This record gives sequence, C-alpha cells and structure tokens, in this order.
Amino acid sequence: MIKGTNHATGKSMEIQRRKGAMLMVYFRWLFIAVVAALLIMQYISGYRGETRHAIFLMGLYLVTNIFLWLSIRKRFDPQWIGYFSALIDAFIVSFHLFYLTSNFDPTAATAAATTFLFPVLFILYTFRIDYKLLLFLIIISISAFNLVYFFHYFQNPEFYQSPLSLTPVSHLFKSTYILFIGFLCIYFQLSIKGVIVKEVEITRKQAEAENKVRIEQEKGKHSRLMVLQTEEQNRKLAKEIQAKEQIAEDLANSREELERINKNLEQTITERTEELTRANTRLIKLEKENLQSQFDVLKQQVNPHFLFNSLNVLSSLIRINSEMAESFTERLAKVYRYVLENKDKDLIPLTTELDFLEAYLFLIRIRFEDKVNVITEINCNNEECFVVPLAIQLLIENAIKHNAFSRKKPLTIRIFNEGGLLTVENNLQIRETNVVSTGVGLANISKRYSLLTDKPTQFEKTESLFIAKIPLLDKNSLRS
Repeated sequence: MIKGTNHATGKSMEIQRRKGAMLMVYFRWLFIAVVAALLIMQYISGYRGETRHAIFLMGLYLVTNIFLWLSIRKRFDPQWIGYFSALIDAFIVSFHLFYLTSNFDPTAATAAATTFLFPVLFILYTFRIDYKLLLFLIIISISAFNLVYFFHYFQNPEFYQSPLSLTPVSHLFKSTYILFIGFLCIYFQLSIKGVIVKEVEITRKQAEAENKVRIEQEKGKHSRLMVLQTEEQNRKLAKEIQAKEQIAEDLANSREELERINKNLEQTITERTEELTRANTRLIKLEKENLQSQFDVLKQQVNPHFLFNSLNVLSSLIRINSEMAESFTERLAKVYRYVLENKDKDLIPLTTELDFLEAYLFLIRIRFEDKVNVITEINCNNEECFVVPLAIQLLIENAIKHNAFSRKKPLTIRIFNEGGLLTVENNLQIRETNVVSTGVGLANISKRYSLLTDKPTQFEKTESLFIAKIPLLDKNSLRS
C-alpha cells in the first residue's frame, strides 16, 4: 500500500514538474519580449555597441528556449536537459557581465547582474520544482559572478579600490545578496512542493474514501443479486430433481427393451465385422500393388532426366575440348552403368551411393570447373543406412539448375549427415530468369520416400540458403 502511494505521489510530482517546466518556458518568452523591448530603447538611446552584443546573447537564449519548448511539448524532459539549459543561461549572463565590465561600465554591469539577471534566472528555475537543479544553477552562477570580478580585479587592482561599489567588500555583499535570493527561491520551491504533496495526499484520501463507498455499494448490490440467483437456482434444482425422477422411472421401463436390442446388435456387429475384415484385406493388397506401381514409375523418371543433363554437358565439351569430352564420356559410361545396375532397386546402401557420387562429382568439376564447389562431410560407415537411388545426385542437379554462379560468386554445395538425416544445402543465388522444370527433381524424391516410409523429406529456403534433408533409412523403417 505504501509502495503504491509513493508511486502515485511520484507520478503526480512528475506531472507538476512538467507543468512547472512549461510555465518556466512561457515566462522565458515573456522575459525575452521584455528584454527585446529594452534593447530597442537602448539602441535608440545610442548604446549601439552594448545593444549588438546583447542581441547576440538573446539570440542564443532564444534558441535555447525553443529547444526547451519543443522537448517539453514532445514530453521529452530528462534531467540532463534542465542542467544543460542552466549551464547555457549561466554562461549567457556571465559572458554579458564579462563583456560589459571589460568594454563599458563595470559598475552598471555588476549592478544589473546582481539586481536583475541572476535573480530572474533563479526565479525562472524555481518553477521546475527541482531543488537540485536550482542549487546547481545557484552554485555555477555565484562561481561565474566571482570569477568575472576577480579576473578584472587582479588585472587592475587600483581601479577596483577607488569606487566603493567596486571594492571586494562591496562585491562580497553582492555575492551574499545573490546567494540569499537563490536560497529564498529554494525555500519557495520546497514550499510549493510541500503544498503539492499535501494536495496529492488529500486527493488520494478522497479517492480512497469514494472507492470504499463504491465498493460497499457494489457489495450490497452483489449480495442482493446473489440472493436472487440462489432462489432461482433452488427452483431450477427442484424442477431438475423432479425431471430426473421421471427419467429414472422411464429408464427402468426401457432397460429390458434395450437389453433385447443389444443382443440383436451384437449379433449383427459380429457378422458385419467379419465382412469388413475380408474386404479390408483385399483393399490393403490392392493398395500395396498400386503403391509399388507408382514407385516403379517414379524410378523410371530418374534415368532419362539424368541422361538428358549429361548429354547436354557432353555436347558442350565436344565443341570446347575433345580430350576432355573423351574423359567425360568414360566417366559418364561408368556413372550410367551404376544407374542401370540400380534402377530396379528401391533402396541402396549410403556407402554405395557415395561411391557413385564421387564419379558424378568428377563430371560436375569438368563441366563447371571452380564455379561449383561440392563439399562432402559424411561420417557414416554403417552398412545399415539406406537412401533411394540417385537422390543425392538429383539434389545437386536441382541446386545447379535453379541458382546463378560464376568464378567470383561460386555455388557451394555442402553434403553432411546429422540426426538420422542426410542434408544437402547450398548458398542461395536465384537465377534472374525462370528455369523450365522437368518435374522430376524434389517432387520425385519426396514421392519415392513417401511410398517407402512415413519419415518425410524436408525442403527449406532461408534468405541465404536452400536446405534439403532426406531420411537415412534402415530395413525396419520401411512401410510394411
């Protein structure tokens, strides 16, 4: 409760500080208007040098006030803004005092700073309801006031001993006067804060009292409502009890009839179950035959697809490099012999597929040189790991077909195994032109796996990678 009260008081004080800061800005506008009028009169009276200097400082003061006004309007009023504006204001008054003392009349300058400029600053910052900020302003103002005086005093001590108003003793009285005005403003500020705290406390107590009254009224209303609801529920319960008694009687009369019907149903269910079992057995057999037919069709799609791409490579090499074409033909024959030997198999060991992959990657390196890099990081020598034939080769072809690559921006394909999956990933460099698909790539692999196992294939595209994951199977993971 105390914590909540302190939070509410702190929030109210923050609101009052913001209002005080805005009020200070408004009075600064008024101060700027008054000083502007005085400067016009001073300029007309012939004090042009002093006026030009003052106009420059008032321009700086105007810019600072605009900044304060905008920050408060945007509800952005951290403590550093107050301290920053205090430094700027103290600098403006101190520089004005220094300039007038150095070039014009030191007596008039110190009198203006003592009786008007510094006290006005203290009064303006009193509205911010922040005694630490006001104390900071008082300290830097007194320090600057004394620094300006003693700087000129030590340059010409004799001059500052003749007029009584310029002697160190007189300056001490002026400093004491400024300090007195400052502490008077602090006292006034603390008094304002005390009044605000009292008003907040009174408002809080009134709100608590009103809240208690409202709670008691709600309790009374709720109690009356609860009584009415209880009476209504009692009436409903009486009706439900009567209805349940009638239902119990009806149930007793219907039990014998239900038992007779149940016997008939059991006999019927037994006969229908036997019929469904026979029909289901026939259906499963037909489904297996259909799945095997689909799988055989998908396997036959791989061979012409691979041969088509390989012949395109060979045709290009014959025109470019006949010796390389001959070497490529030998490797192609070796690769295609592997295809023919395994085309009728549903699965092959991973080690066998990797041996085939070495020959296939030789063809890739001949065709694309250093434009395509294939990195294999497979740590699996288990003869129990199986994949569908040519799955890895199809994934590599898919990456090459759908990505752009060059010597400066090569296509990097990484093949590795992790967590029972074989992953083939490549950096994503999508071709700008659309590529005509033959329809036997990723869809072929997914369909063949779906006919063999419940483990799915996974294809994922990120901002920089395309990742394909196929299951590493064993004999126990195949569909029955």
